[in-house]
Amino acid sequence: MPFAKANYSETYSEVRHTQPRLRVITGGRGNPKGELRKSRRIPISCRVEIKAQDGWEIHYGVTRDLSVDGICFITDYVPRFGQLLEVHVIPPQGSTIKPLRALIQVKRCSQVVAGKEYEVGSSIIKIRG
Repeated sequence: MPFAKANYSETYSEVRHTQPRLRVITGGRGNPKGELRKSRRIPISCRVEIKAQDGWEIHYGVTRDLSVDGICFITDYVPRFGQLLEVHVIPPQGSTIKPLRALIQVKRCSQVVAGKEYEVGSSIIKIRG
């Protein structure tokens, strides 16, 4: 017996409207809550030394979280948006984690405590050896 032919009596526009439509969810990468980060953040509290790439003064702070492509820390230093900083993250004493030296770029800076503490969010540009 030969193969039966399908009977397509519907026009293209009728078929197109019966197909399921894609829903567009605003926000980041499929997460409806608006998370724009590509990688998972790990909350960690370590000392951090911060040095502007064009300066010599060292500032200190404490990390809030860390990911493979960014770092967030609390400090009394107020950097500019887009400024390049060199950071040295010092792991807690007795930890098996190696210290991290990296070149970062400031993506945001928001005030936590008026005139005393600022939260700096940054992306990692290059890991230093």
